[in-house]
Amino acid sequence: MFNYFKDVWKELGQPIFVGERLKHNLKVLTGVSIVTFILGIVLIILDIVTKEWSMLVPAIATFLGGASCAYFAGIRKNRKIAASIPTIFCLVAFTVYAIKGMGSGTAIFWTLLMPIGISYFVGVKNDLILSIYYNILFIILFYTPIRNHLSDSYSQAFMKRFPLLFLSLTIFTLIAMVQYHRMALRDIAYTERLNEEVRKQTSVANERAEKLELMSEEIVKMMAVSIDAKDRYTNGHSFRVAEYSVALARSLGWSKDEVDLLWREALLHDIGKIGVPDAILNKPGRLTDEEFDVIRSHSVIGGKILSNSTFMTGAADVARYHHERYDGKGYPEGISGENIPSHARIVTIADSYDAMRSDRIYRKGLAPDVIRKELVKNKGSQFDPDYLEAFLVLADNGELDKITVSANKALENSVELGLFEKATDWFSQNTEQKADEKADNRSDEKSDEKADKKSDDETGTSTV
Repeated sequence: MFNYFKDVWKELGQPIFVGERLKHNLKVLTGVSIVTFILGIVLIILDIVTKEWSMLVPAIATFLGGASCAYFAGIRKNRKIAASIPTIFCLVAFTVYAIKGMGSGTAIFWTLLMPIGISYFVGVKNDLILSIYYNILFIILFYTPIRNHLSDSYSQAFMKRFPLLFLSLTIFTLIAMVQYHRMALRDIAYTERLNEEVRKQTSVANERAEKLELMSEEIVKMMAVSIDAKDRYTNGHSFRVAEYSVALARSLGWSKDEVDLLWREALLHDIGKIGVPDAILNKPGRLTDEEFDVIRSHSVIGGKILSNSTFMTGAADVARYHHERYDGKGYPEGISGENIPSHARIVTIADSYDAMRSDRIYRKGLAPDVIRKELVKNKGSQFDPDYLEAFLVLADNGELDKITVSANKALENSVELGLFEKATDWFSQNTEQKADEKADNRSDEKSDEKADKKSDDETGTSTV
């Protein structure tokens, strides 16, 4: 039994006002204190009007206690000090009430509010200490010879019954509030376990999400490598286009999430080339009209491939529309202006820029001043004029040159290089086999620059 009470006492020392409970308790304690503060004002006015000067001091104490408790609970948010104020007030004030028999003995009735009030708003342990003290005080005052000195304030019947009434109220209140306190501790412990489990599961979910994000990113990179591997002359093209696009989007003030999405979309802008035969894509000679149409179909094929993507909803639009022109003379649909998705308009500029500065099967990369003239020449016709202006600023500041160097270096020093070589070898073997089978049908194995510029002449500065 002793151990049981020892455990209960230990539990009563554990706070139940934590987290949201603490916030709620401070609000309630503030509200009760404000009511006490107002009550003190009312009592002061009544005592002055009725000239009950003996009750004026307790009324002032009530006013000050309510005001100070409201300040510490509502403004300072210090529950420890706020809770100590009503405890001390009850200890001192009710003792004075009882001994002096204030209010012709009626002031002592306020003690009946103490057990439930102190237990709920302050703490069960505080109430237990105060209740034991008051029960002892009432026994001394009303069941010893001292009672003879209090007969003027209290009736004999009152002195016999009130201590029993207060003791009964104390016992019932304490039993209920001890159970309330212990249940609150269990709820807190359960909540903490639940929160800990939620934290663990959230951590696991975040870790899995990060892994999925990395996997998705790696898959996108591998797909981009596979695309570039189909054409040895576009080694790293998709990666550079993605970096140019990201740089332009950032300069336009796009959000990080949108920039990250654009990066993935740009990596896959040429994914439709997977559906273009290698013999046509890598043909060194002049393209026929039919072969040129096949190459142009890569935008439609790319749009179809990515149309069911759930984590890159705009990727299909970028793949489908990155060869559309601002003036409506592009392909595959001939849409114009802002009807072309913004991500596709950015990739169009980045794609064309990299195409002009890269070595092609029929020509060397163009000089920077030539590239700039071509870009300016096609402002408002092929390219979005506002986006192009921002892109030219990056070019003039040397930012694009830095991106080119870093993108190529990253490609060479990363895992993608090994993937690229493997993919290139695989595509190369298949391409060479097909090329050997069709060697007799080729009429011209050497590049004719004038003839092979057909794709650039017909589509402006974009690659096909």
